[in-house]
Amino acid sequence: MARFEYETVLDCSRQGLFEFLLRPANVARIADPNTGLNILSAPEVVDVGSRIEFQLIGFGQVQQAVHEIVELIRPQRIVEVQVQGPLKSWHHQHLFEANGGGVRMIDIIDFQPPGGVLGLIVNEARLSASLEEGFFARQQQLEQLIARGELR
Repeated sequence: MARFEYETVLDCSRQGLFEFLLRPANVARIADPNTGLNILSAPEVVDVGSRIEFQLIGFGQVQQAVHEIVELIRPQRIVEVQVQGPLKSWHHQHLFEANGGGVRMIDIIDFQPPGGVLGLIVNEARLSASLEEGFFARQQQLEQLIARGELR
């Protein structure tokens, strides 16, 4: 199983960022615009057992997936897993640590690329590079929201 990690240090409160990311609409708002993330079905605020159905564009194809929140510890940790989607597996930990007056957010994703012919194209290296690009774009979006005072 492959692992991808990304760390973001932001000048906002841990609680504020945590609560912001509990809302799927906010997650879509800060997603890399190149992914075309579209939330199809989700509660306004997620909790353990919540499912998020979404579409995104990956490697030139529209993909659909369903993720479920399997763990939520306020304001420290959110864990989501893929229950339906293009990858063999996806386990995403969102960790939030106080960092002085700000927050350190650590994303740890354990995943398995798709199998078959698609897996030859959408392999671990390509997925990791795509994730790196997407998380960098998310970081920039969050920094803009903080600069505008929309996220504290």
